Amino acid sequence: MNQDTLSKRISAKKSLSESEIDSLVDILGKYCQARTKRILVHALSAVPDIKGYGIYERVYLTNGKAHYCAGQSYPDEIRTVRELLLNWSVR
Repeated sequence: MNQDTLSKRISAKKSLSESEIDSLVDILGKYCQARTKRILVHALSAVPDIKGYGIYERVYLTNGKAHYCAGQSYPDEIRTVRELLLNWSVR
């Protein structure tokens, strides 16, 4: 099965829909402050112009919804994805 991922979107130079961004912010920004969520929206709105990372292969996009498939530690991996996006935004 060939699933759509954040990594593939970046490679294909294809932007995210508003519902995909909202879904990703729900996952990546859970328990975060409003400021952090705004920065995440800004970074995700810049897809495909952000730098790709291997961990983005685990961020799946299906029918306007985002899902994350953790390899070992869901909280640690979500934090890593969030930090990569936040660091891109402040450059």
